[in-house]
Amino acid sequence: MSGTVKLSAGTMDAAGNLTPGSMSDVMDQKLKALVPYGENEDPHGRRKLLLAIAQGVVDYLKSHEKAFMVTVPDGMGGGGTVDEEIRIDV
Repeated sequence: MSGTVKLSAGTMDAAGNLTPGSMSDVMDQKLKALVPYGENEDPHGRRKLLLAIAQGVVDYLKSHEKAFMVTVPDGMGGGGTVDEEIRIDV
């Protein structure tokens, strides 16, 4: 399906960097803005925790995709709506 946006929990490289733009990377940026790293804090542990949370969220959404329904306008001009199941792309 063209134009789809895939969910990405991300990964961590050997240097401890998270995949740019991934869910875990965004979580890391937001958490760092609220709770900056300590003076001598190694961010590796915090990033591992955020990566695990992001992986769990993505896996959970994927395994429960049938729980989500969207209502879209009926394209036939009848003025009604149609309920459609969604698919979580990872």
